[in-house]
Amino acid sequence: MPLPSLSLIHAAFRRLLVALIFLVPMTPTAWAGPFAFITNQGDNSVSIVDIAARRVVGTVAVGARPAGIAVSTDGSRAYVSSPESREIHMLDAQQHLVLGSTRLGQGPLGIALSPDNRRLYVADWHEDLVYVLSAESLDEIARIPVGDSPSGLAVSPDGARLYVADRDDNTLSVVDTAHNRVMARVTVGERTFGVCVDNAGTRVYVANVGSNDVSLVDTASLRVVASIKVGSTPYAIAVTPDDRRAFVTNQHDNSISVIDTQRQQVIAQPDTGEFPEGIIAPPDGEEILIASWFSNELLVLDADTLQLLERIPTGDGPRAFGIFVAGGS
Repeated sequence: MPLPSLSLIHAAFRRLLVALIFLVPMTPTAWAGPFAFITNQGDNSVSIVDIAARRVVGTVAVGARPAGIAVSTDGSRAYVSSPESREIHMLDAQQHLVLGSTRLGQGPLGIALSPDNRRLYVADWHEDLVYVLSAESLDEIARIPVGDSPSGLAVSPDGARLYVADRDDNTLSVVDTAHNRVMARVTVGERTFGVCVDNAGTRVYVANVGSNDVSLVDTASLRVVASIKVGSTPYAIAVTPDDRRAFVTNQHDNSISVIDTQRQQVIAQPDTGEFPEGIIAPPDGEEILIASWFSNELLVLDADTLQLLERIPTGDGPRAFGIFVAGGS
């Protein structure tokens, strides 16, 4: 039997190589990550940004005018609130697709996960409630009455408390998560909105859009221990992993205020894109990520020098209100 020609062997090898290439799963799990999940209010989507690569690697369609976002600590799930369509969406954060959605309340906005990724908390702006859902099934577990127009949510590092910014009551509701009830209410500044707990669990930072300041609440005494003036219309807050600095987005100043947490004062106020909203400090502690609503971009800043490192285009109207990177604060 004659041997096949060398050209035939080469052709067969090429066909085998092509087949093997197409057998490799070209899914988002092959990407390096970590990922930032940016809710885009203007085009009803979530932009998925590879932070290391500095580019959008996927876009997921969700409900009407998404705003709130929460990413699980292990990076496996992302949860999105769509206030206008009254929906909560659960995303596979690795495959970048919607796993399920549920209708909820009258205006779900702020959203947060328990540290064990088992409970999802959703603030309903119109019903003055926080819904407690199963993070696995999105089934309702409880409803917690809070103050007027709840917006931002933050969970303590040990999961024992949920802090709720009651915008139109100028208060911070403190929820005992074991019993799903409000254990205290703290009067803060005017028109509270964003809220963040430091990594030590000893301080809560509350952004007050009406009084242009940040209330610093001691978690042991549940008292305001400082009021720090920032820029115009502060919206959201992030704290570095070492708790050394806090960063506040100032919507109407197109800037962020940088707070020295030991001195409890603003030490810098660099400009950003138009109408900065969501902000986060990823767990590596090296950078700060800022969503600019009007300029349709995600800004990357050096956390120490405050130098602008990158402007990453996103979808239309990025909000990213919440924890939009796994392990961020």
